[in-house]
Amino acid sequence: MAEKVAGPEIEKLVQLLAKLPGLGPRSARRAALHLIRKREELLAPLAEAMRVAQERIVVCSICGNIDTSDPCTICRDARRDGSILVVVETVADLWALERAGLLNARYHVLGGVLSPLDGVGPDDLAIASLVRACSQCNGRWTDDCALHRRCAVAVRREGDASRPRRAGRW
Repeated sequence: MAEKVAGPEIEKLVQLLAKLPGLGPRSARRAALHLIRKREELLAPLAEAMRVAQERIVVCSICGNIDTSDPCTICRDARRDGSILVVVETVADLWALERAGLLNARYHVLGGVLSPLDGVGPDDLAIASLVRACSQCNGRWTDDCALHRRCAVAVRREGDASRPRRAGRW
């Protein structure tokens, strides 16, 4: 039985779709077939949206969120409570908290968690910018500003290792 049933362009599409979270080879093949069947409705607009995203998406220099502007939409929002800083592991965590609508805070994306077994140390995370963010309050640099920090990293061994400890400083 032949393993490849389509040309290299379609097989490449299937292979790339299979790299997305939650899509295995069979699901990727189904998604590719659906996109091809709905070429004008889905495939062309998706390809254009991906091209534009690839050109315009940047990482926010303040919090580490991804957006089409720097600073990002969240950091530019003057209605945010600048005295609350929520530290998250990934942009996906930030977006989940925002969708929940429970916080009106500033964020800091670490970009992962400490995991010595995986070779992820403090230099691989956004620690230096976190220290700067903790020193800034409501747009002012100050030593006596009350800053409420919340750590929202995953509850697992690596997440626990990444949580700041109280030792006089964060």
